[in-house]
Order: sequence, then structure tokens, then C-alpha cells
Amino acid sequence: MLNPTDTSGGDWHLELLPPVLIPSRPARLTATFTPHRALTTRGVRASLVGTETYRYRETETSAGPDGTPHQRSVDRTGHEEVGRLEATLAGPGQLTAGAPVSWSWDLHAPDLGPATFEGEVLRCDWELAVTVDVPNAFDSEVRLPVHVAQPTALLAAGVVDSGEYGLFDEAPANVDAHPAHIRLAPVPLCLAQPFSGSVTLETEAPVAVQEVRLELRVHVEVTHRGGLSEEITVARGHLPTGTATFGGPLATHPFTGDPPGEWVPTIDLPHGTARARFHVILARSWSPDIHYERDVALCTTTEV
Repeated sequence: MLNPTDTSGGDWHLELLPPVLIPSRPARLTATFTPHRALTTRGVRASLVGTETYRYRETETSAGPDGTPHQRSVDRTGHEEVGRLEATLAGPGQLTAGAPVSWSWDLHAPDLGPATFEGEVLRCDWELAVTVDVPNAFDSEVRLPVHVAQPTALLAAGVVDSGEYGLFDEAPANVDAHPAHIRLAPVPLCLAQPFSGSVTLETEAPVAVQEVRLELRVHVEVTHRGGLSEEITVARGHLPTGTATFGGPLATHPFTGDPPGEWVPTIDLPHGTARARFHVILARSWSPDIHYERDVALCTTTEV
């Protein structure tokens, strides 16, 4: 239940069920407005709008006082609308001061989203807006951020490429001639749920390690010219070794992970992409770390 407060003529109360929108699934918005004064309205409108935000770098050239050219890099932010739904909730009418009135909107999030993505250099944000159109005065409007989930079905159908082995339970992770596999469950991995897995490997001889780290990383790349990139580590853990060495003969090492929680699913947007990899890292003190890694698809709901 959502309770934003309006500052232009009344109080709002919004209820969205379910609170997270799932592409192709029905949802219902109930908006209740209590005007501070009597109003004549031209109607009530609602909208759901998705906006991509992306960051990129440009080089600017300018001339100094003596005509010498100077160059500098400037970070810029771009925006593009990626989805929109609109509805008329009511026609012209009269509202009584202090008397609440409610309107409902049955909506479906767009079948292909895109899903909410909350990175630094790349974002996809969705916002609900309900507006009471008041002639010759400021409209009364409420805006509310909402989340749109990335469902398992879209990833499983290959709508978004998640890598060669992103949709496999078990995937090879060789770094040398010795076998190594990483298993994850569920696949796609859901950012809202716990997960489990195992790494099966052998090494020529036991490896001296400080620790064996587990990391789920999302690589984000803005594909616009001069686009920036980032790597987001959304989950960290450790494999208990019990000794100062790890590896040797072929063995399977199980692990579990808590729900990562972040809204950074596998996604394609008009100006950017996000892809995930799971890393098993043998951290060594005087030598480069050894990385076993594999592709993994990330969703934010397993309901569909």
C-alpha cells in the first residue's frame, strides 16, 4: 500500500497490486484523491512510463585566447523513453472538498518490459502518474516509482542473450587442462531468492591460497558512442577450505548464497546491456589470483 502526498490541491493514496509489475501479467492500480477544495475537473488520466538513463563521455574542443585548441572530456547523461501505457480514469466532473474519490486502472506491463535496472552508468526506471486535470489552475498530480520484474520466461526463451552457458545448470569453467565445472540452481538465478551451487575441479597440485571467494558480478556497458561501463558485484561469499591449500584431486565443493536483492538483471536496452558471470576465485598472496568463471542469467522473478 502506497501513500504519497500531493502538494497541489489534495492528498493521494495509491494501492498497486501486485506491488511489482510482471510483464504480460495483470495489475490493478487504485488511486484515491481527497481534494482540499471543491474542484471542477476536465478528467483524470493515468500513465506508466519507462525511461532509460545512460552515461557517456564526449570530447569537446575549444580555442584558447591565442587560438590554440584545447580538448577536454565531458561526461553526459542521455534519456530515452522505452515504454508507455496511458488510460483515462474519469471524464469531466465535480469534486467536493474533503470528500475522497477513487479510480481504478487495470493494466498490463508491456510484454517485453524492459525490466527495471538500477546501475550507475545505466538505468531503466518506471513511474506511475495519476493526474486530475483542473482548468485554469495547477493540475493535481501524483508520481510513484514502481519496479518491473525481469521474468524467467523471457530469459529462458532467449529474448535476451545471457551468454553461451547462461541457461545451463552446470557449465565448464576451465582455466587450464584440468577439468572444472560450476553448477548453479536455480537457473536463471533469481536476484530475489537464495541460490545454491557447487564447483567441481582438480588442480595439478594443491594451491596455496589466502581464501576462496565466490562473487556474482554484473558487467554493464553503455553501447552509445563514448559509453561508460561498470562492474557491479552483487553477491559475495567464501568456500571454507579448512587448510591453507585448495584443490588437488577432483572434488566437488558445495555452496549457498543469500538473495542478492539488487535490481540488476540480465537486460538489453536501446543504449546498453548487462551480463552476469559467477566467479570462483582462488586468492593467492604472491601470485595472480586464479579465476574459475561462467555465464549466468539473472532474473528478478520466477513467477513466469
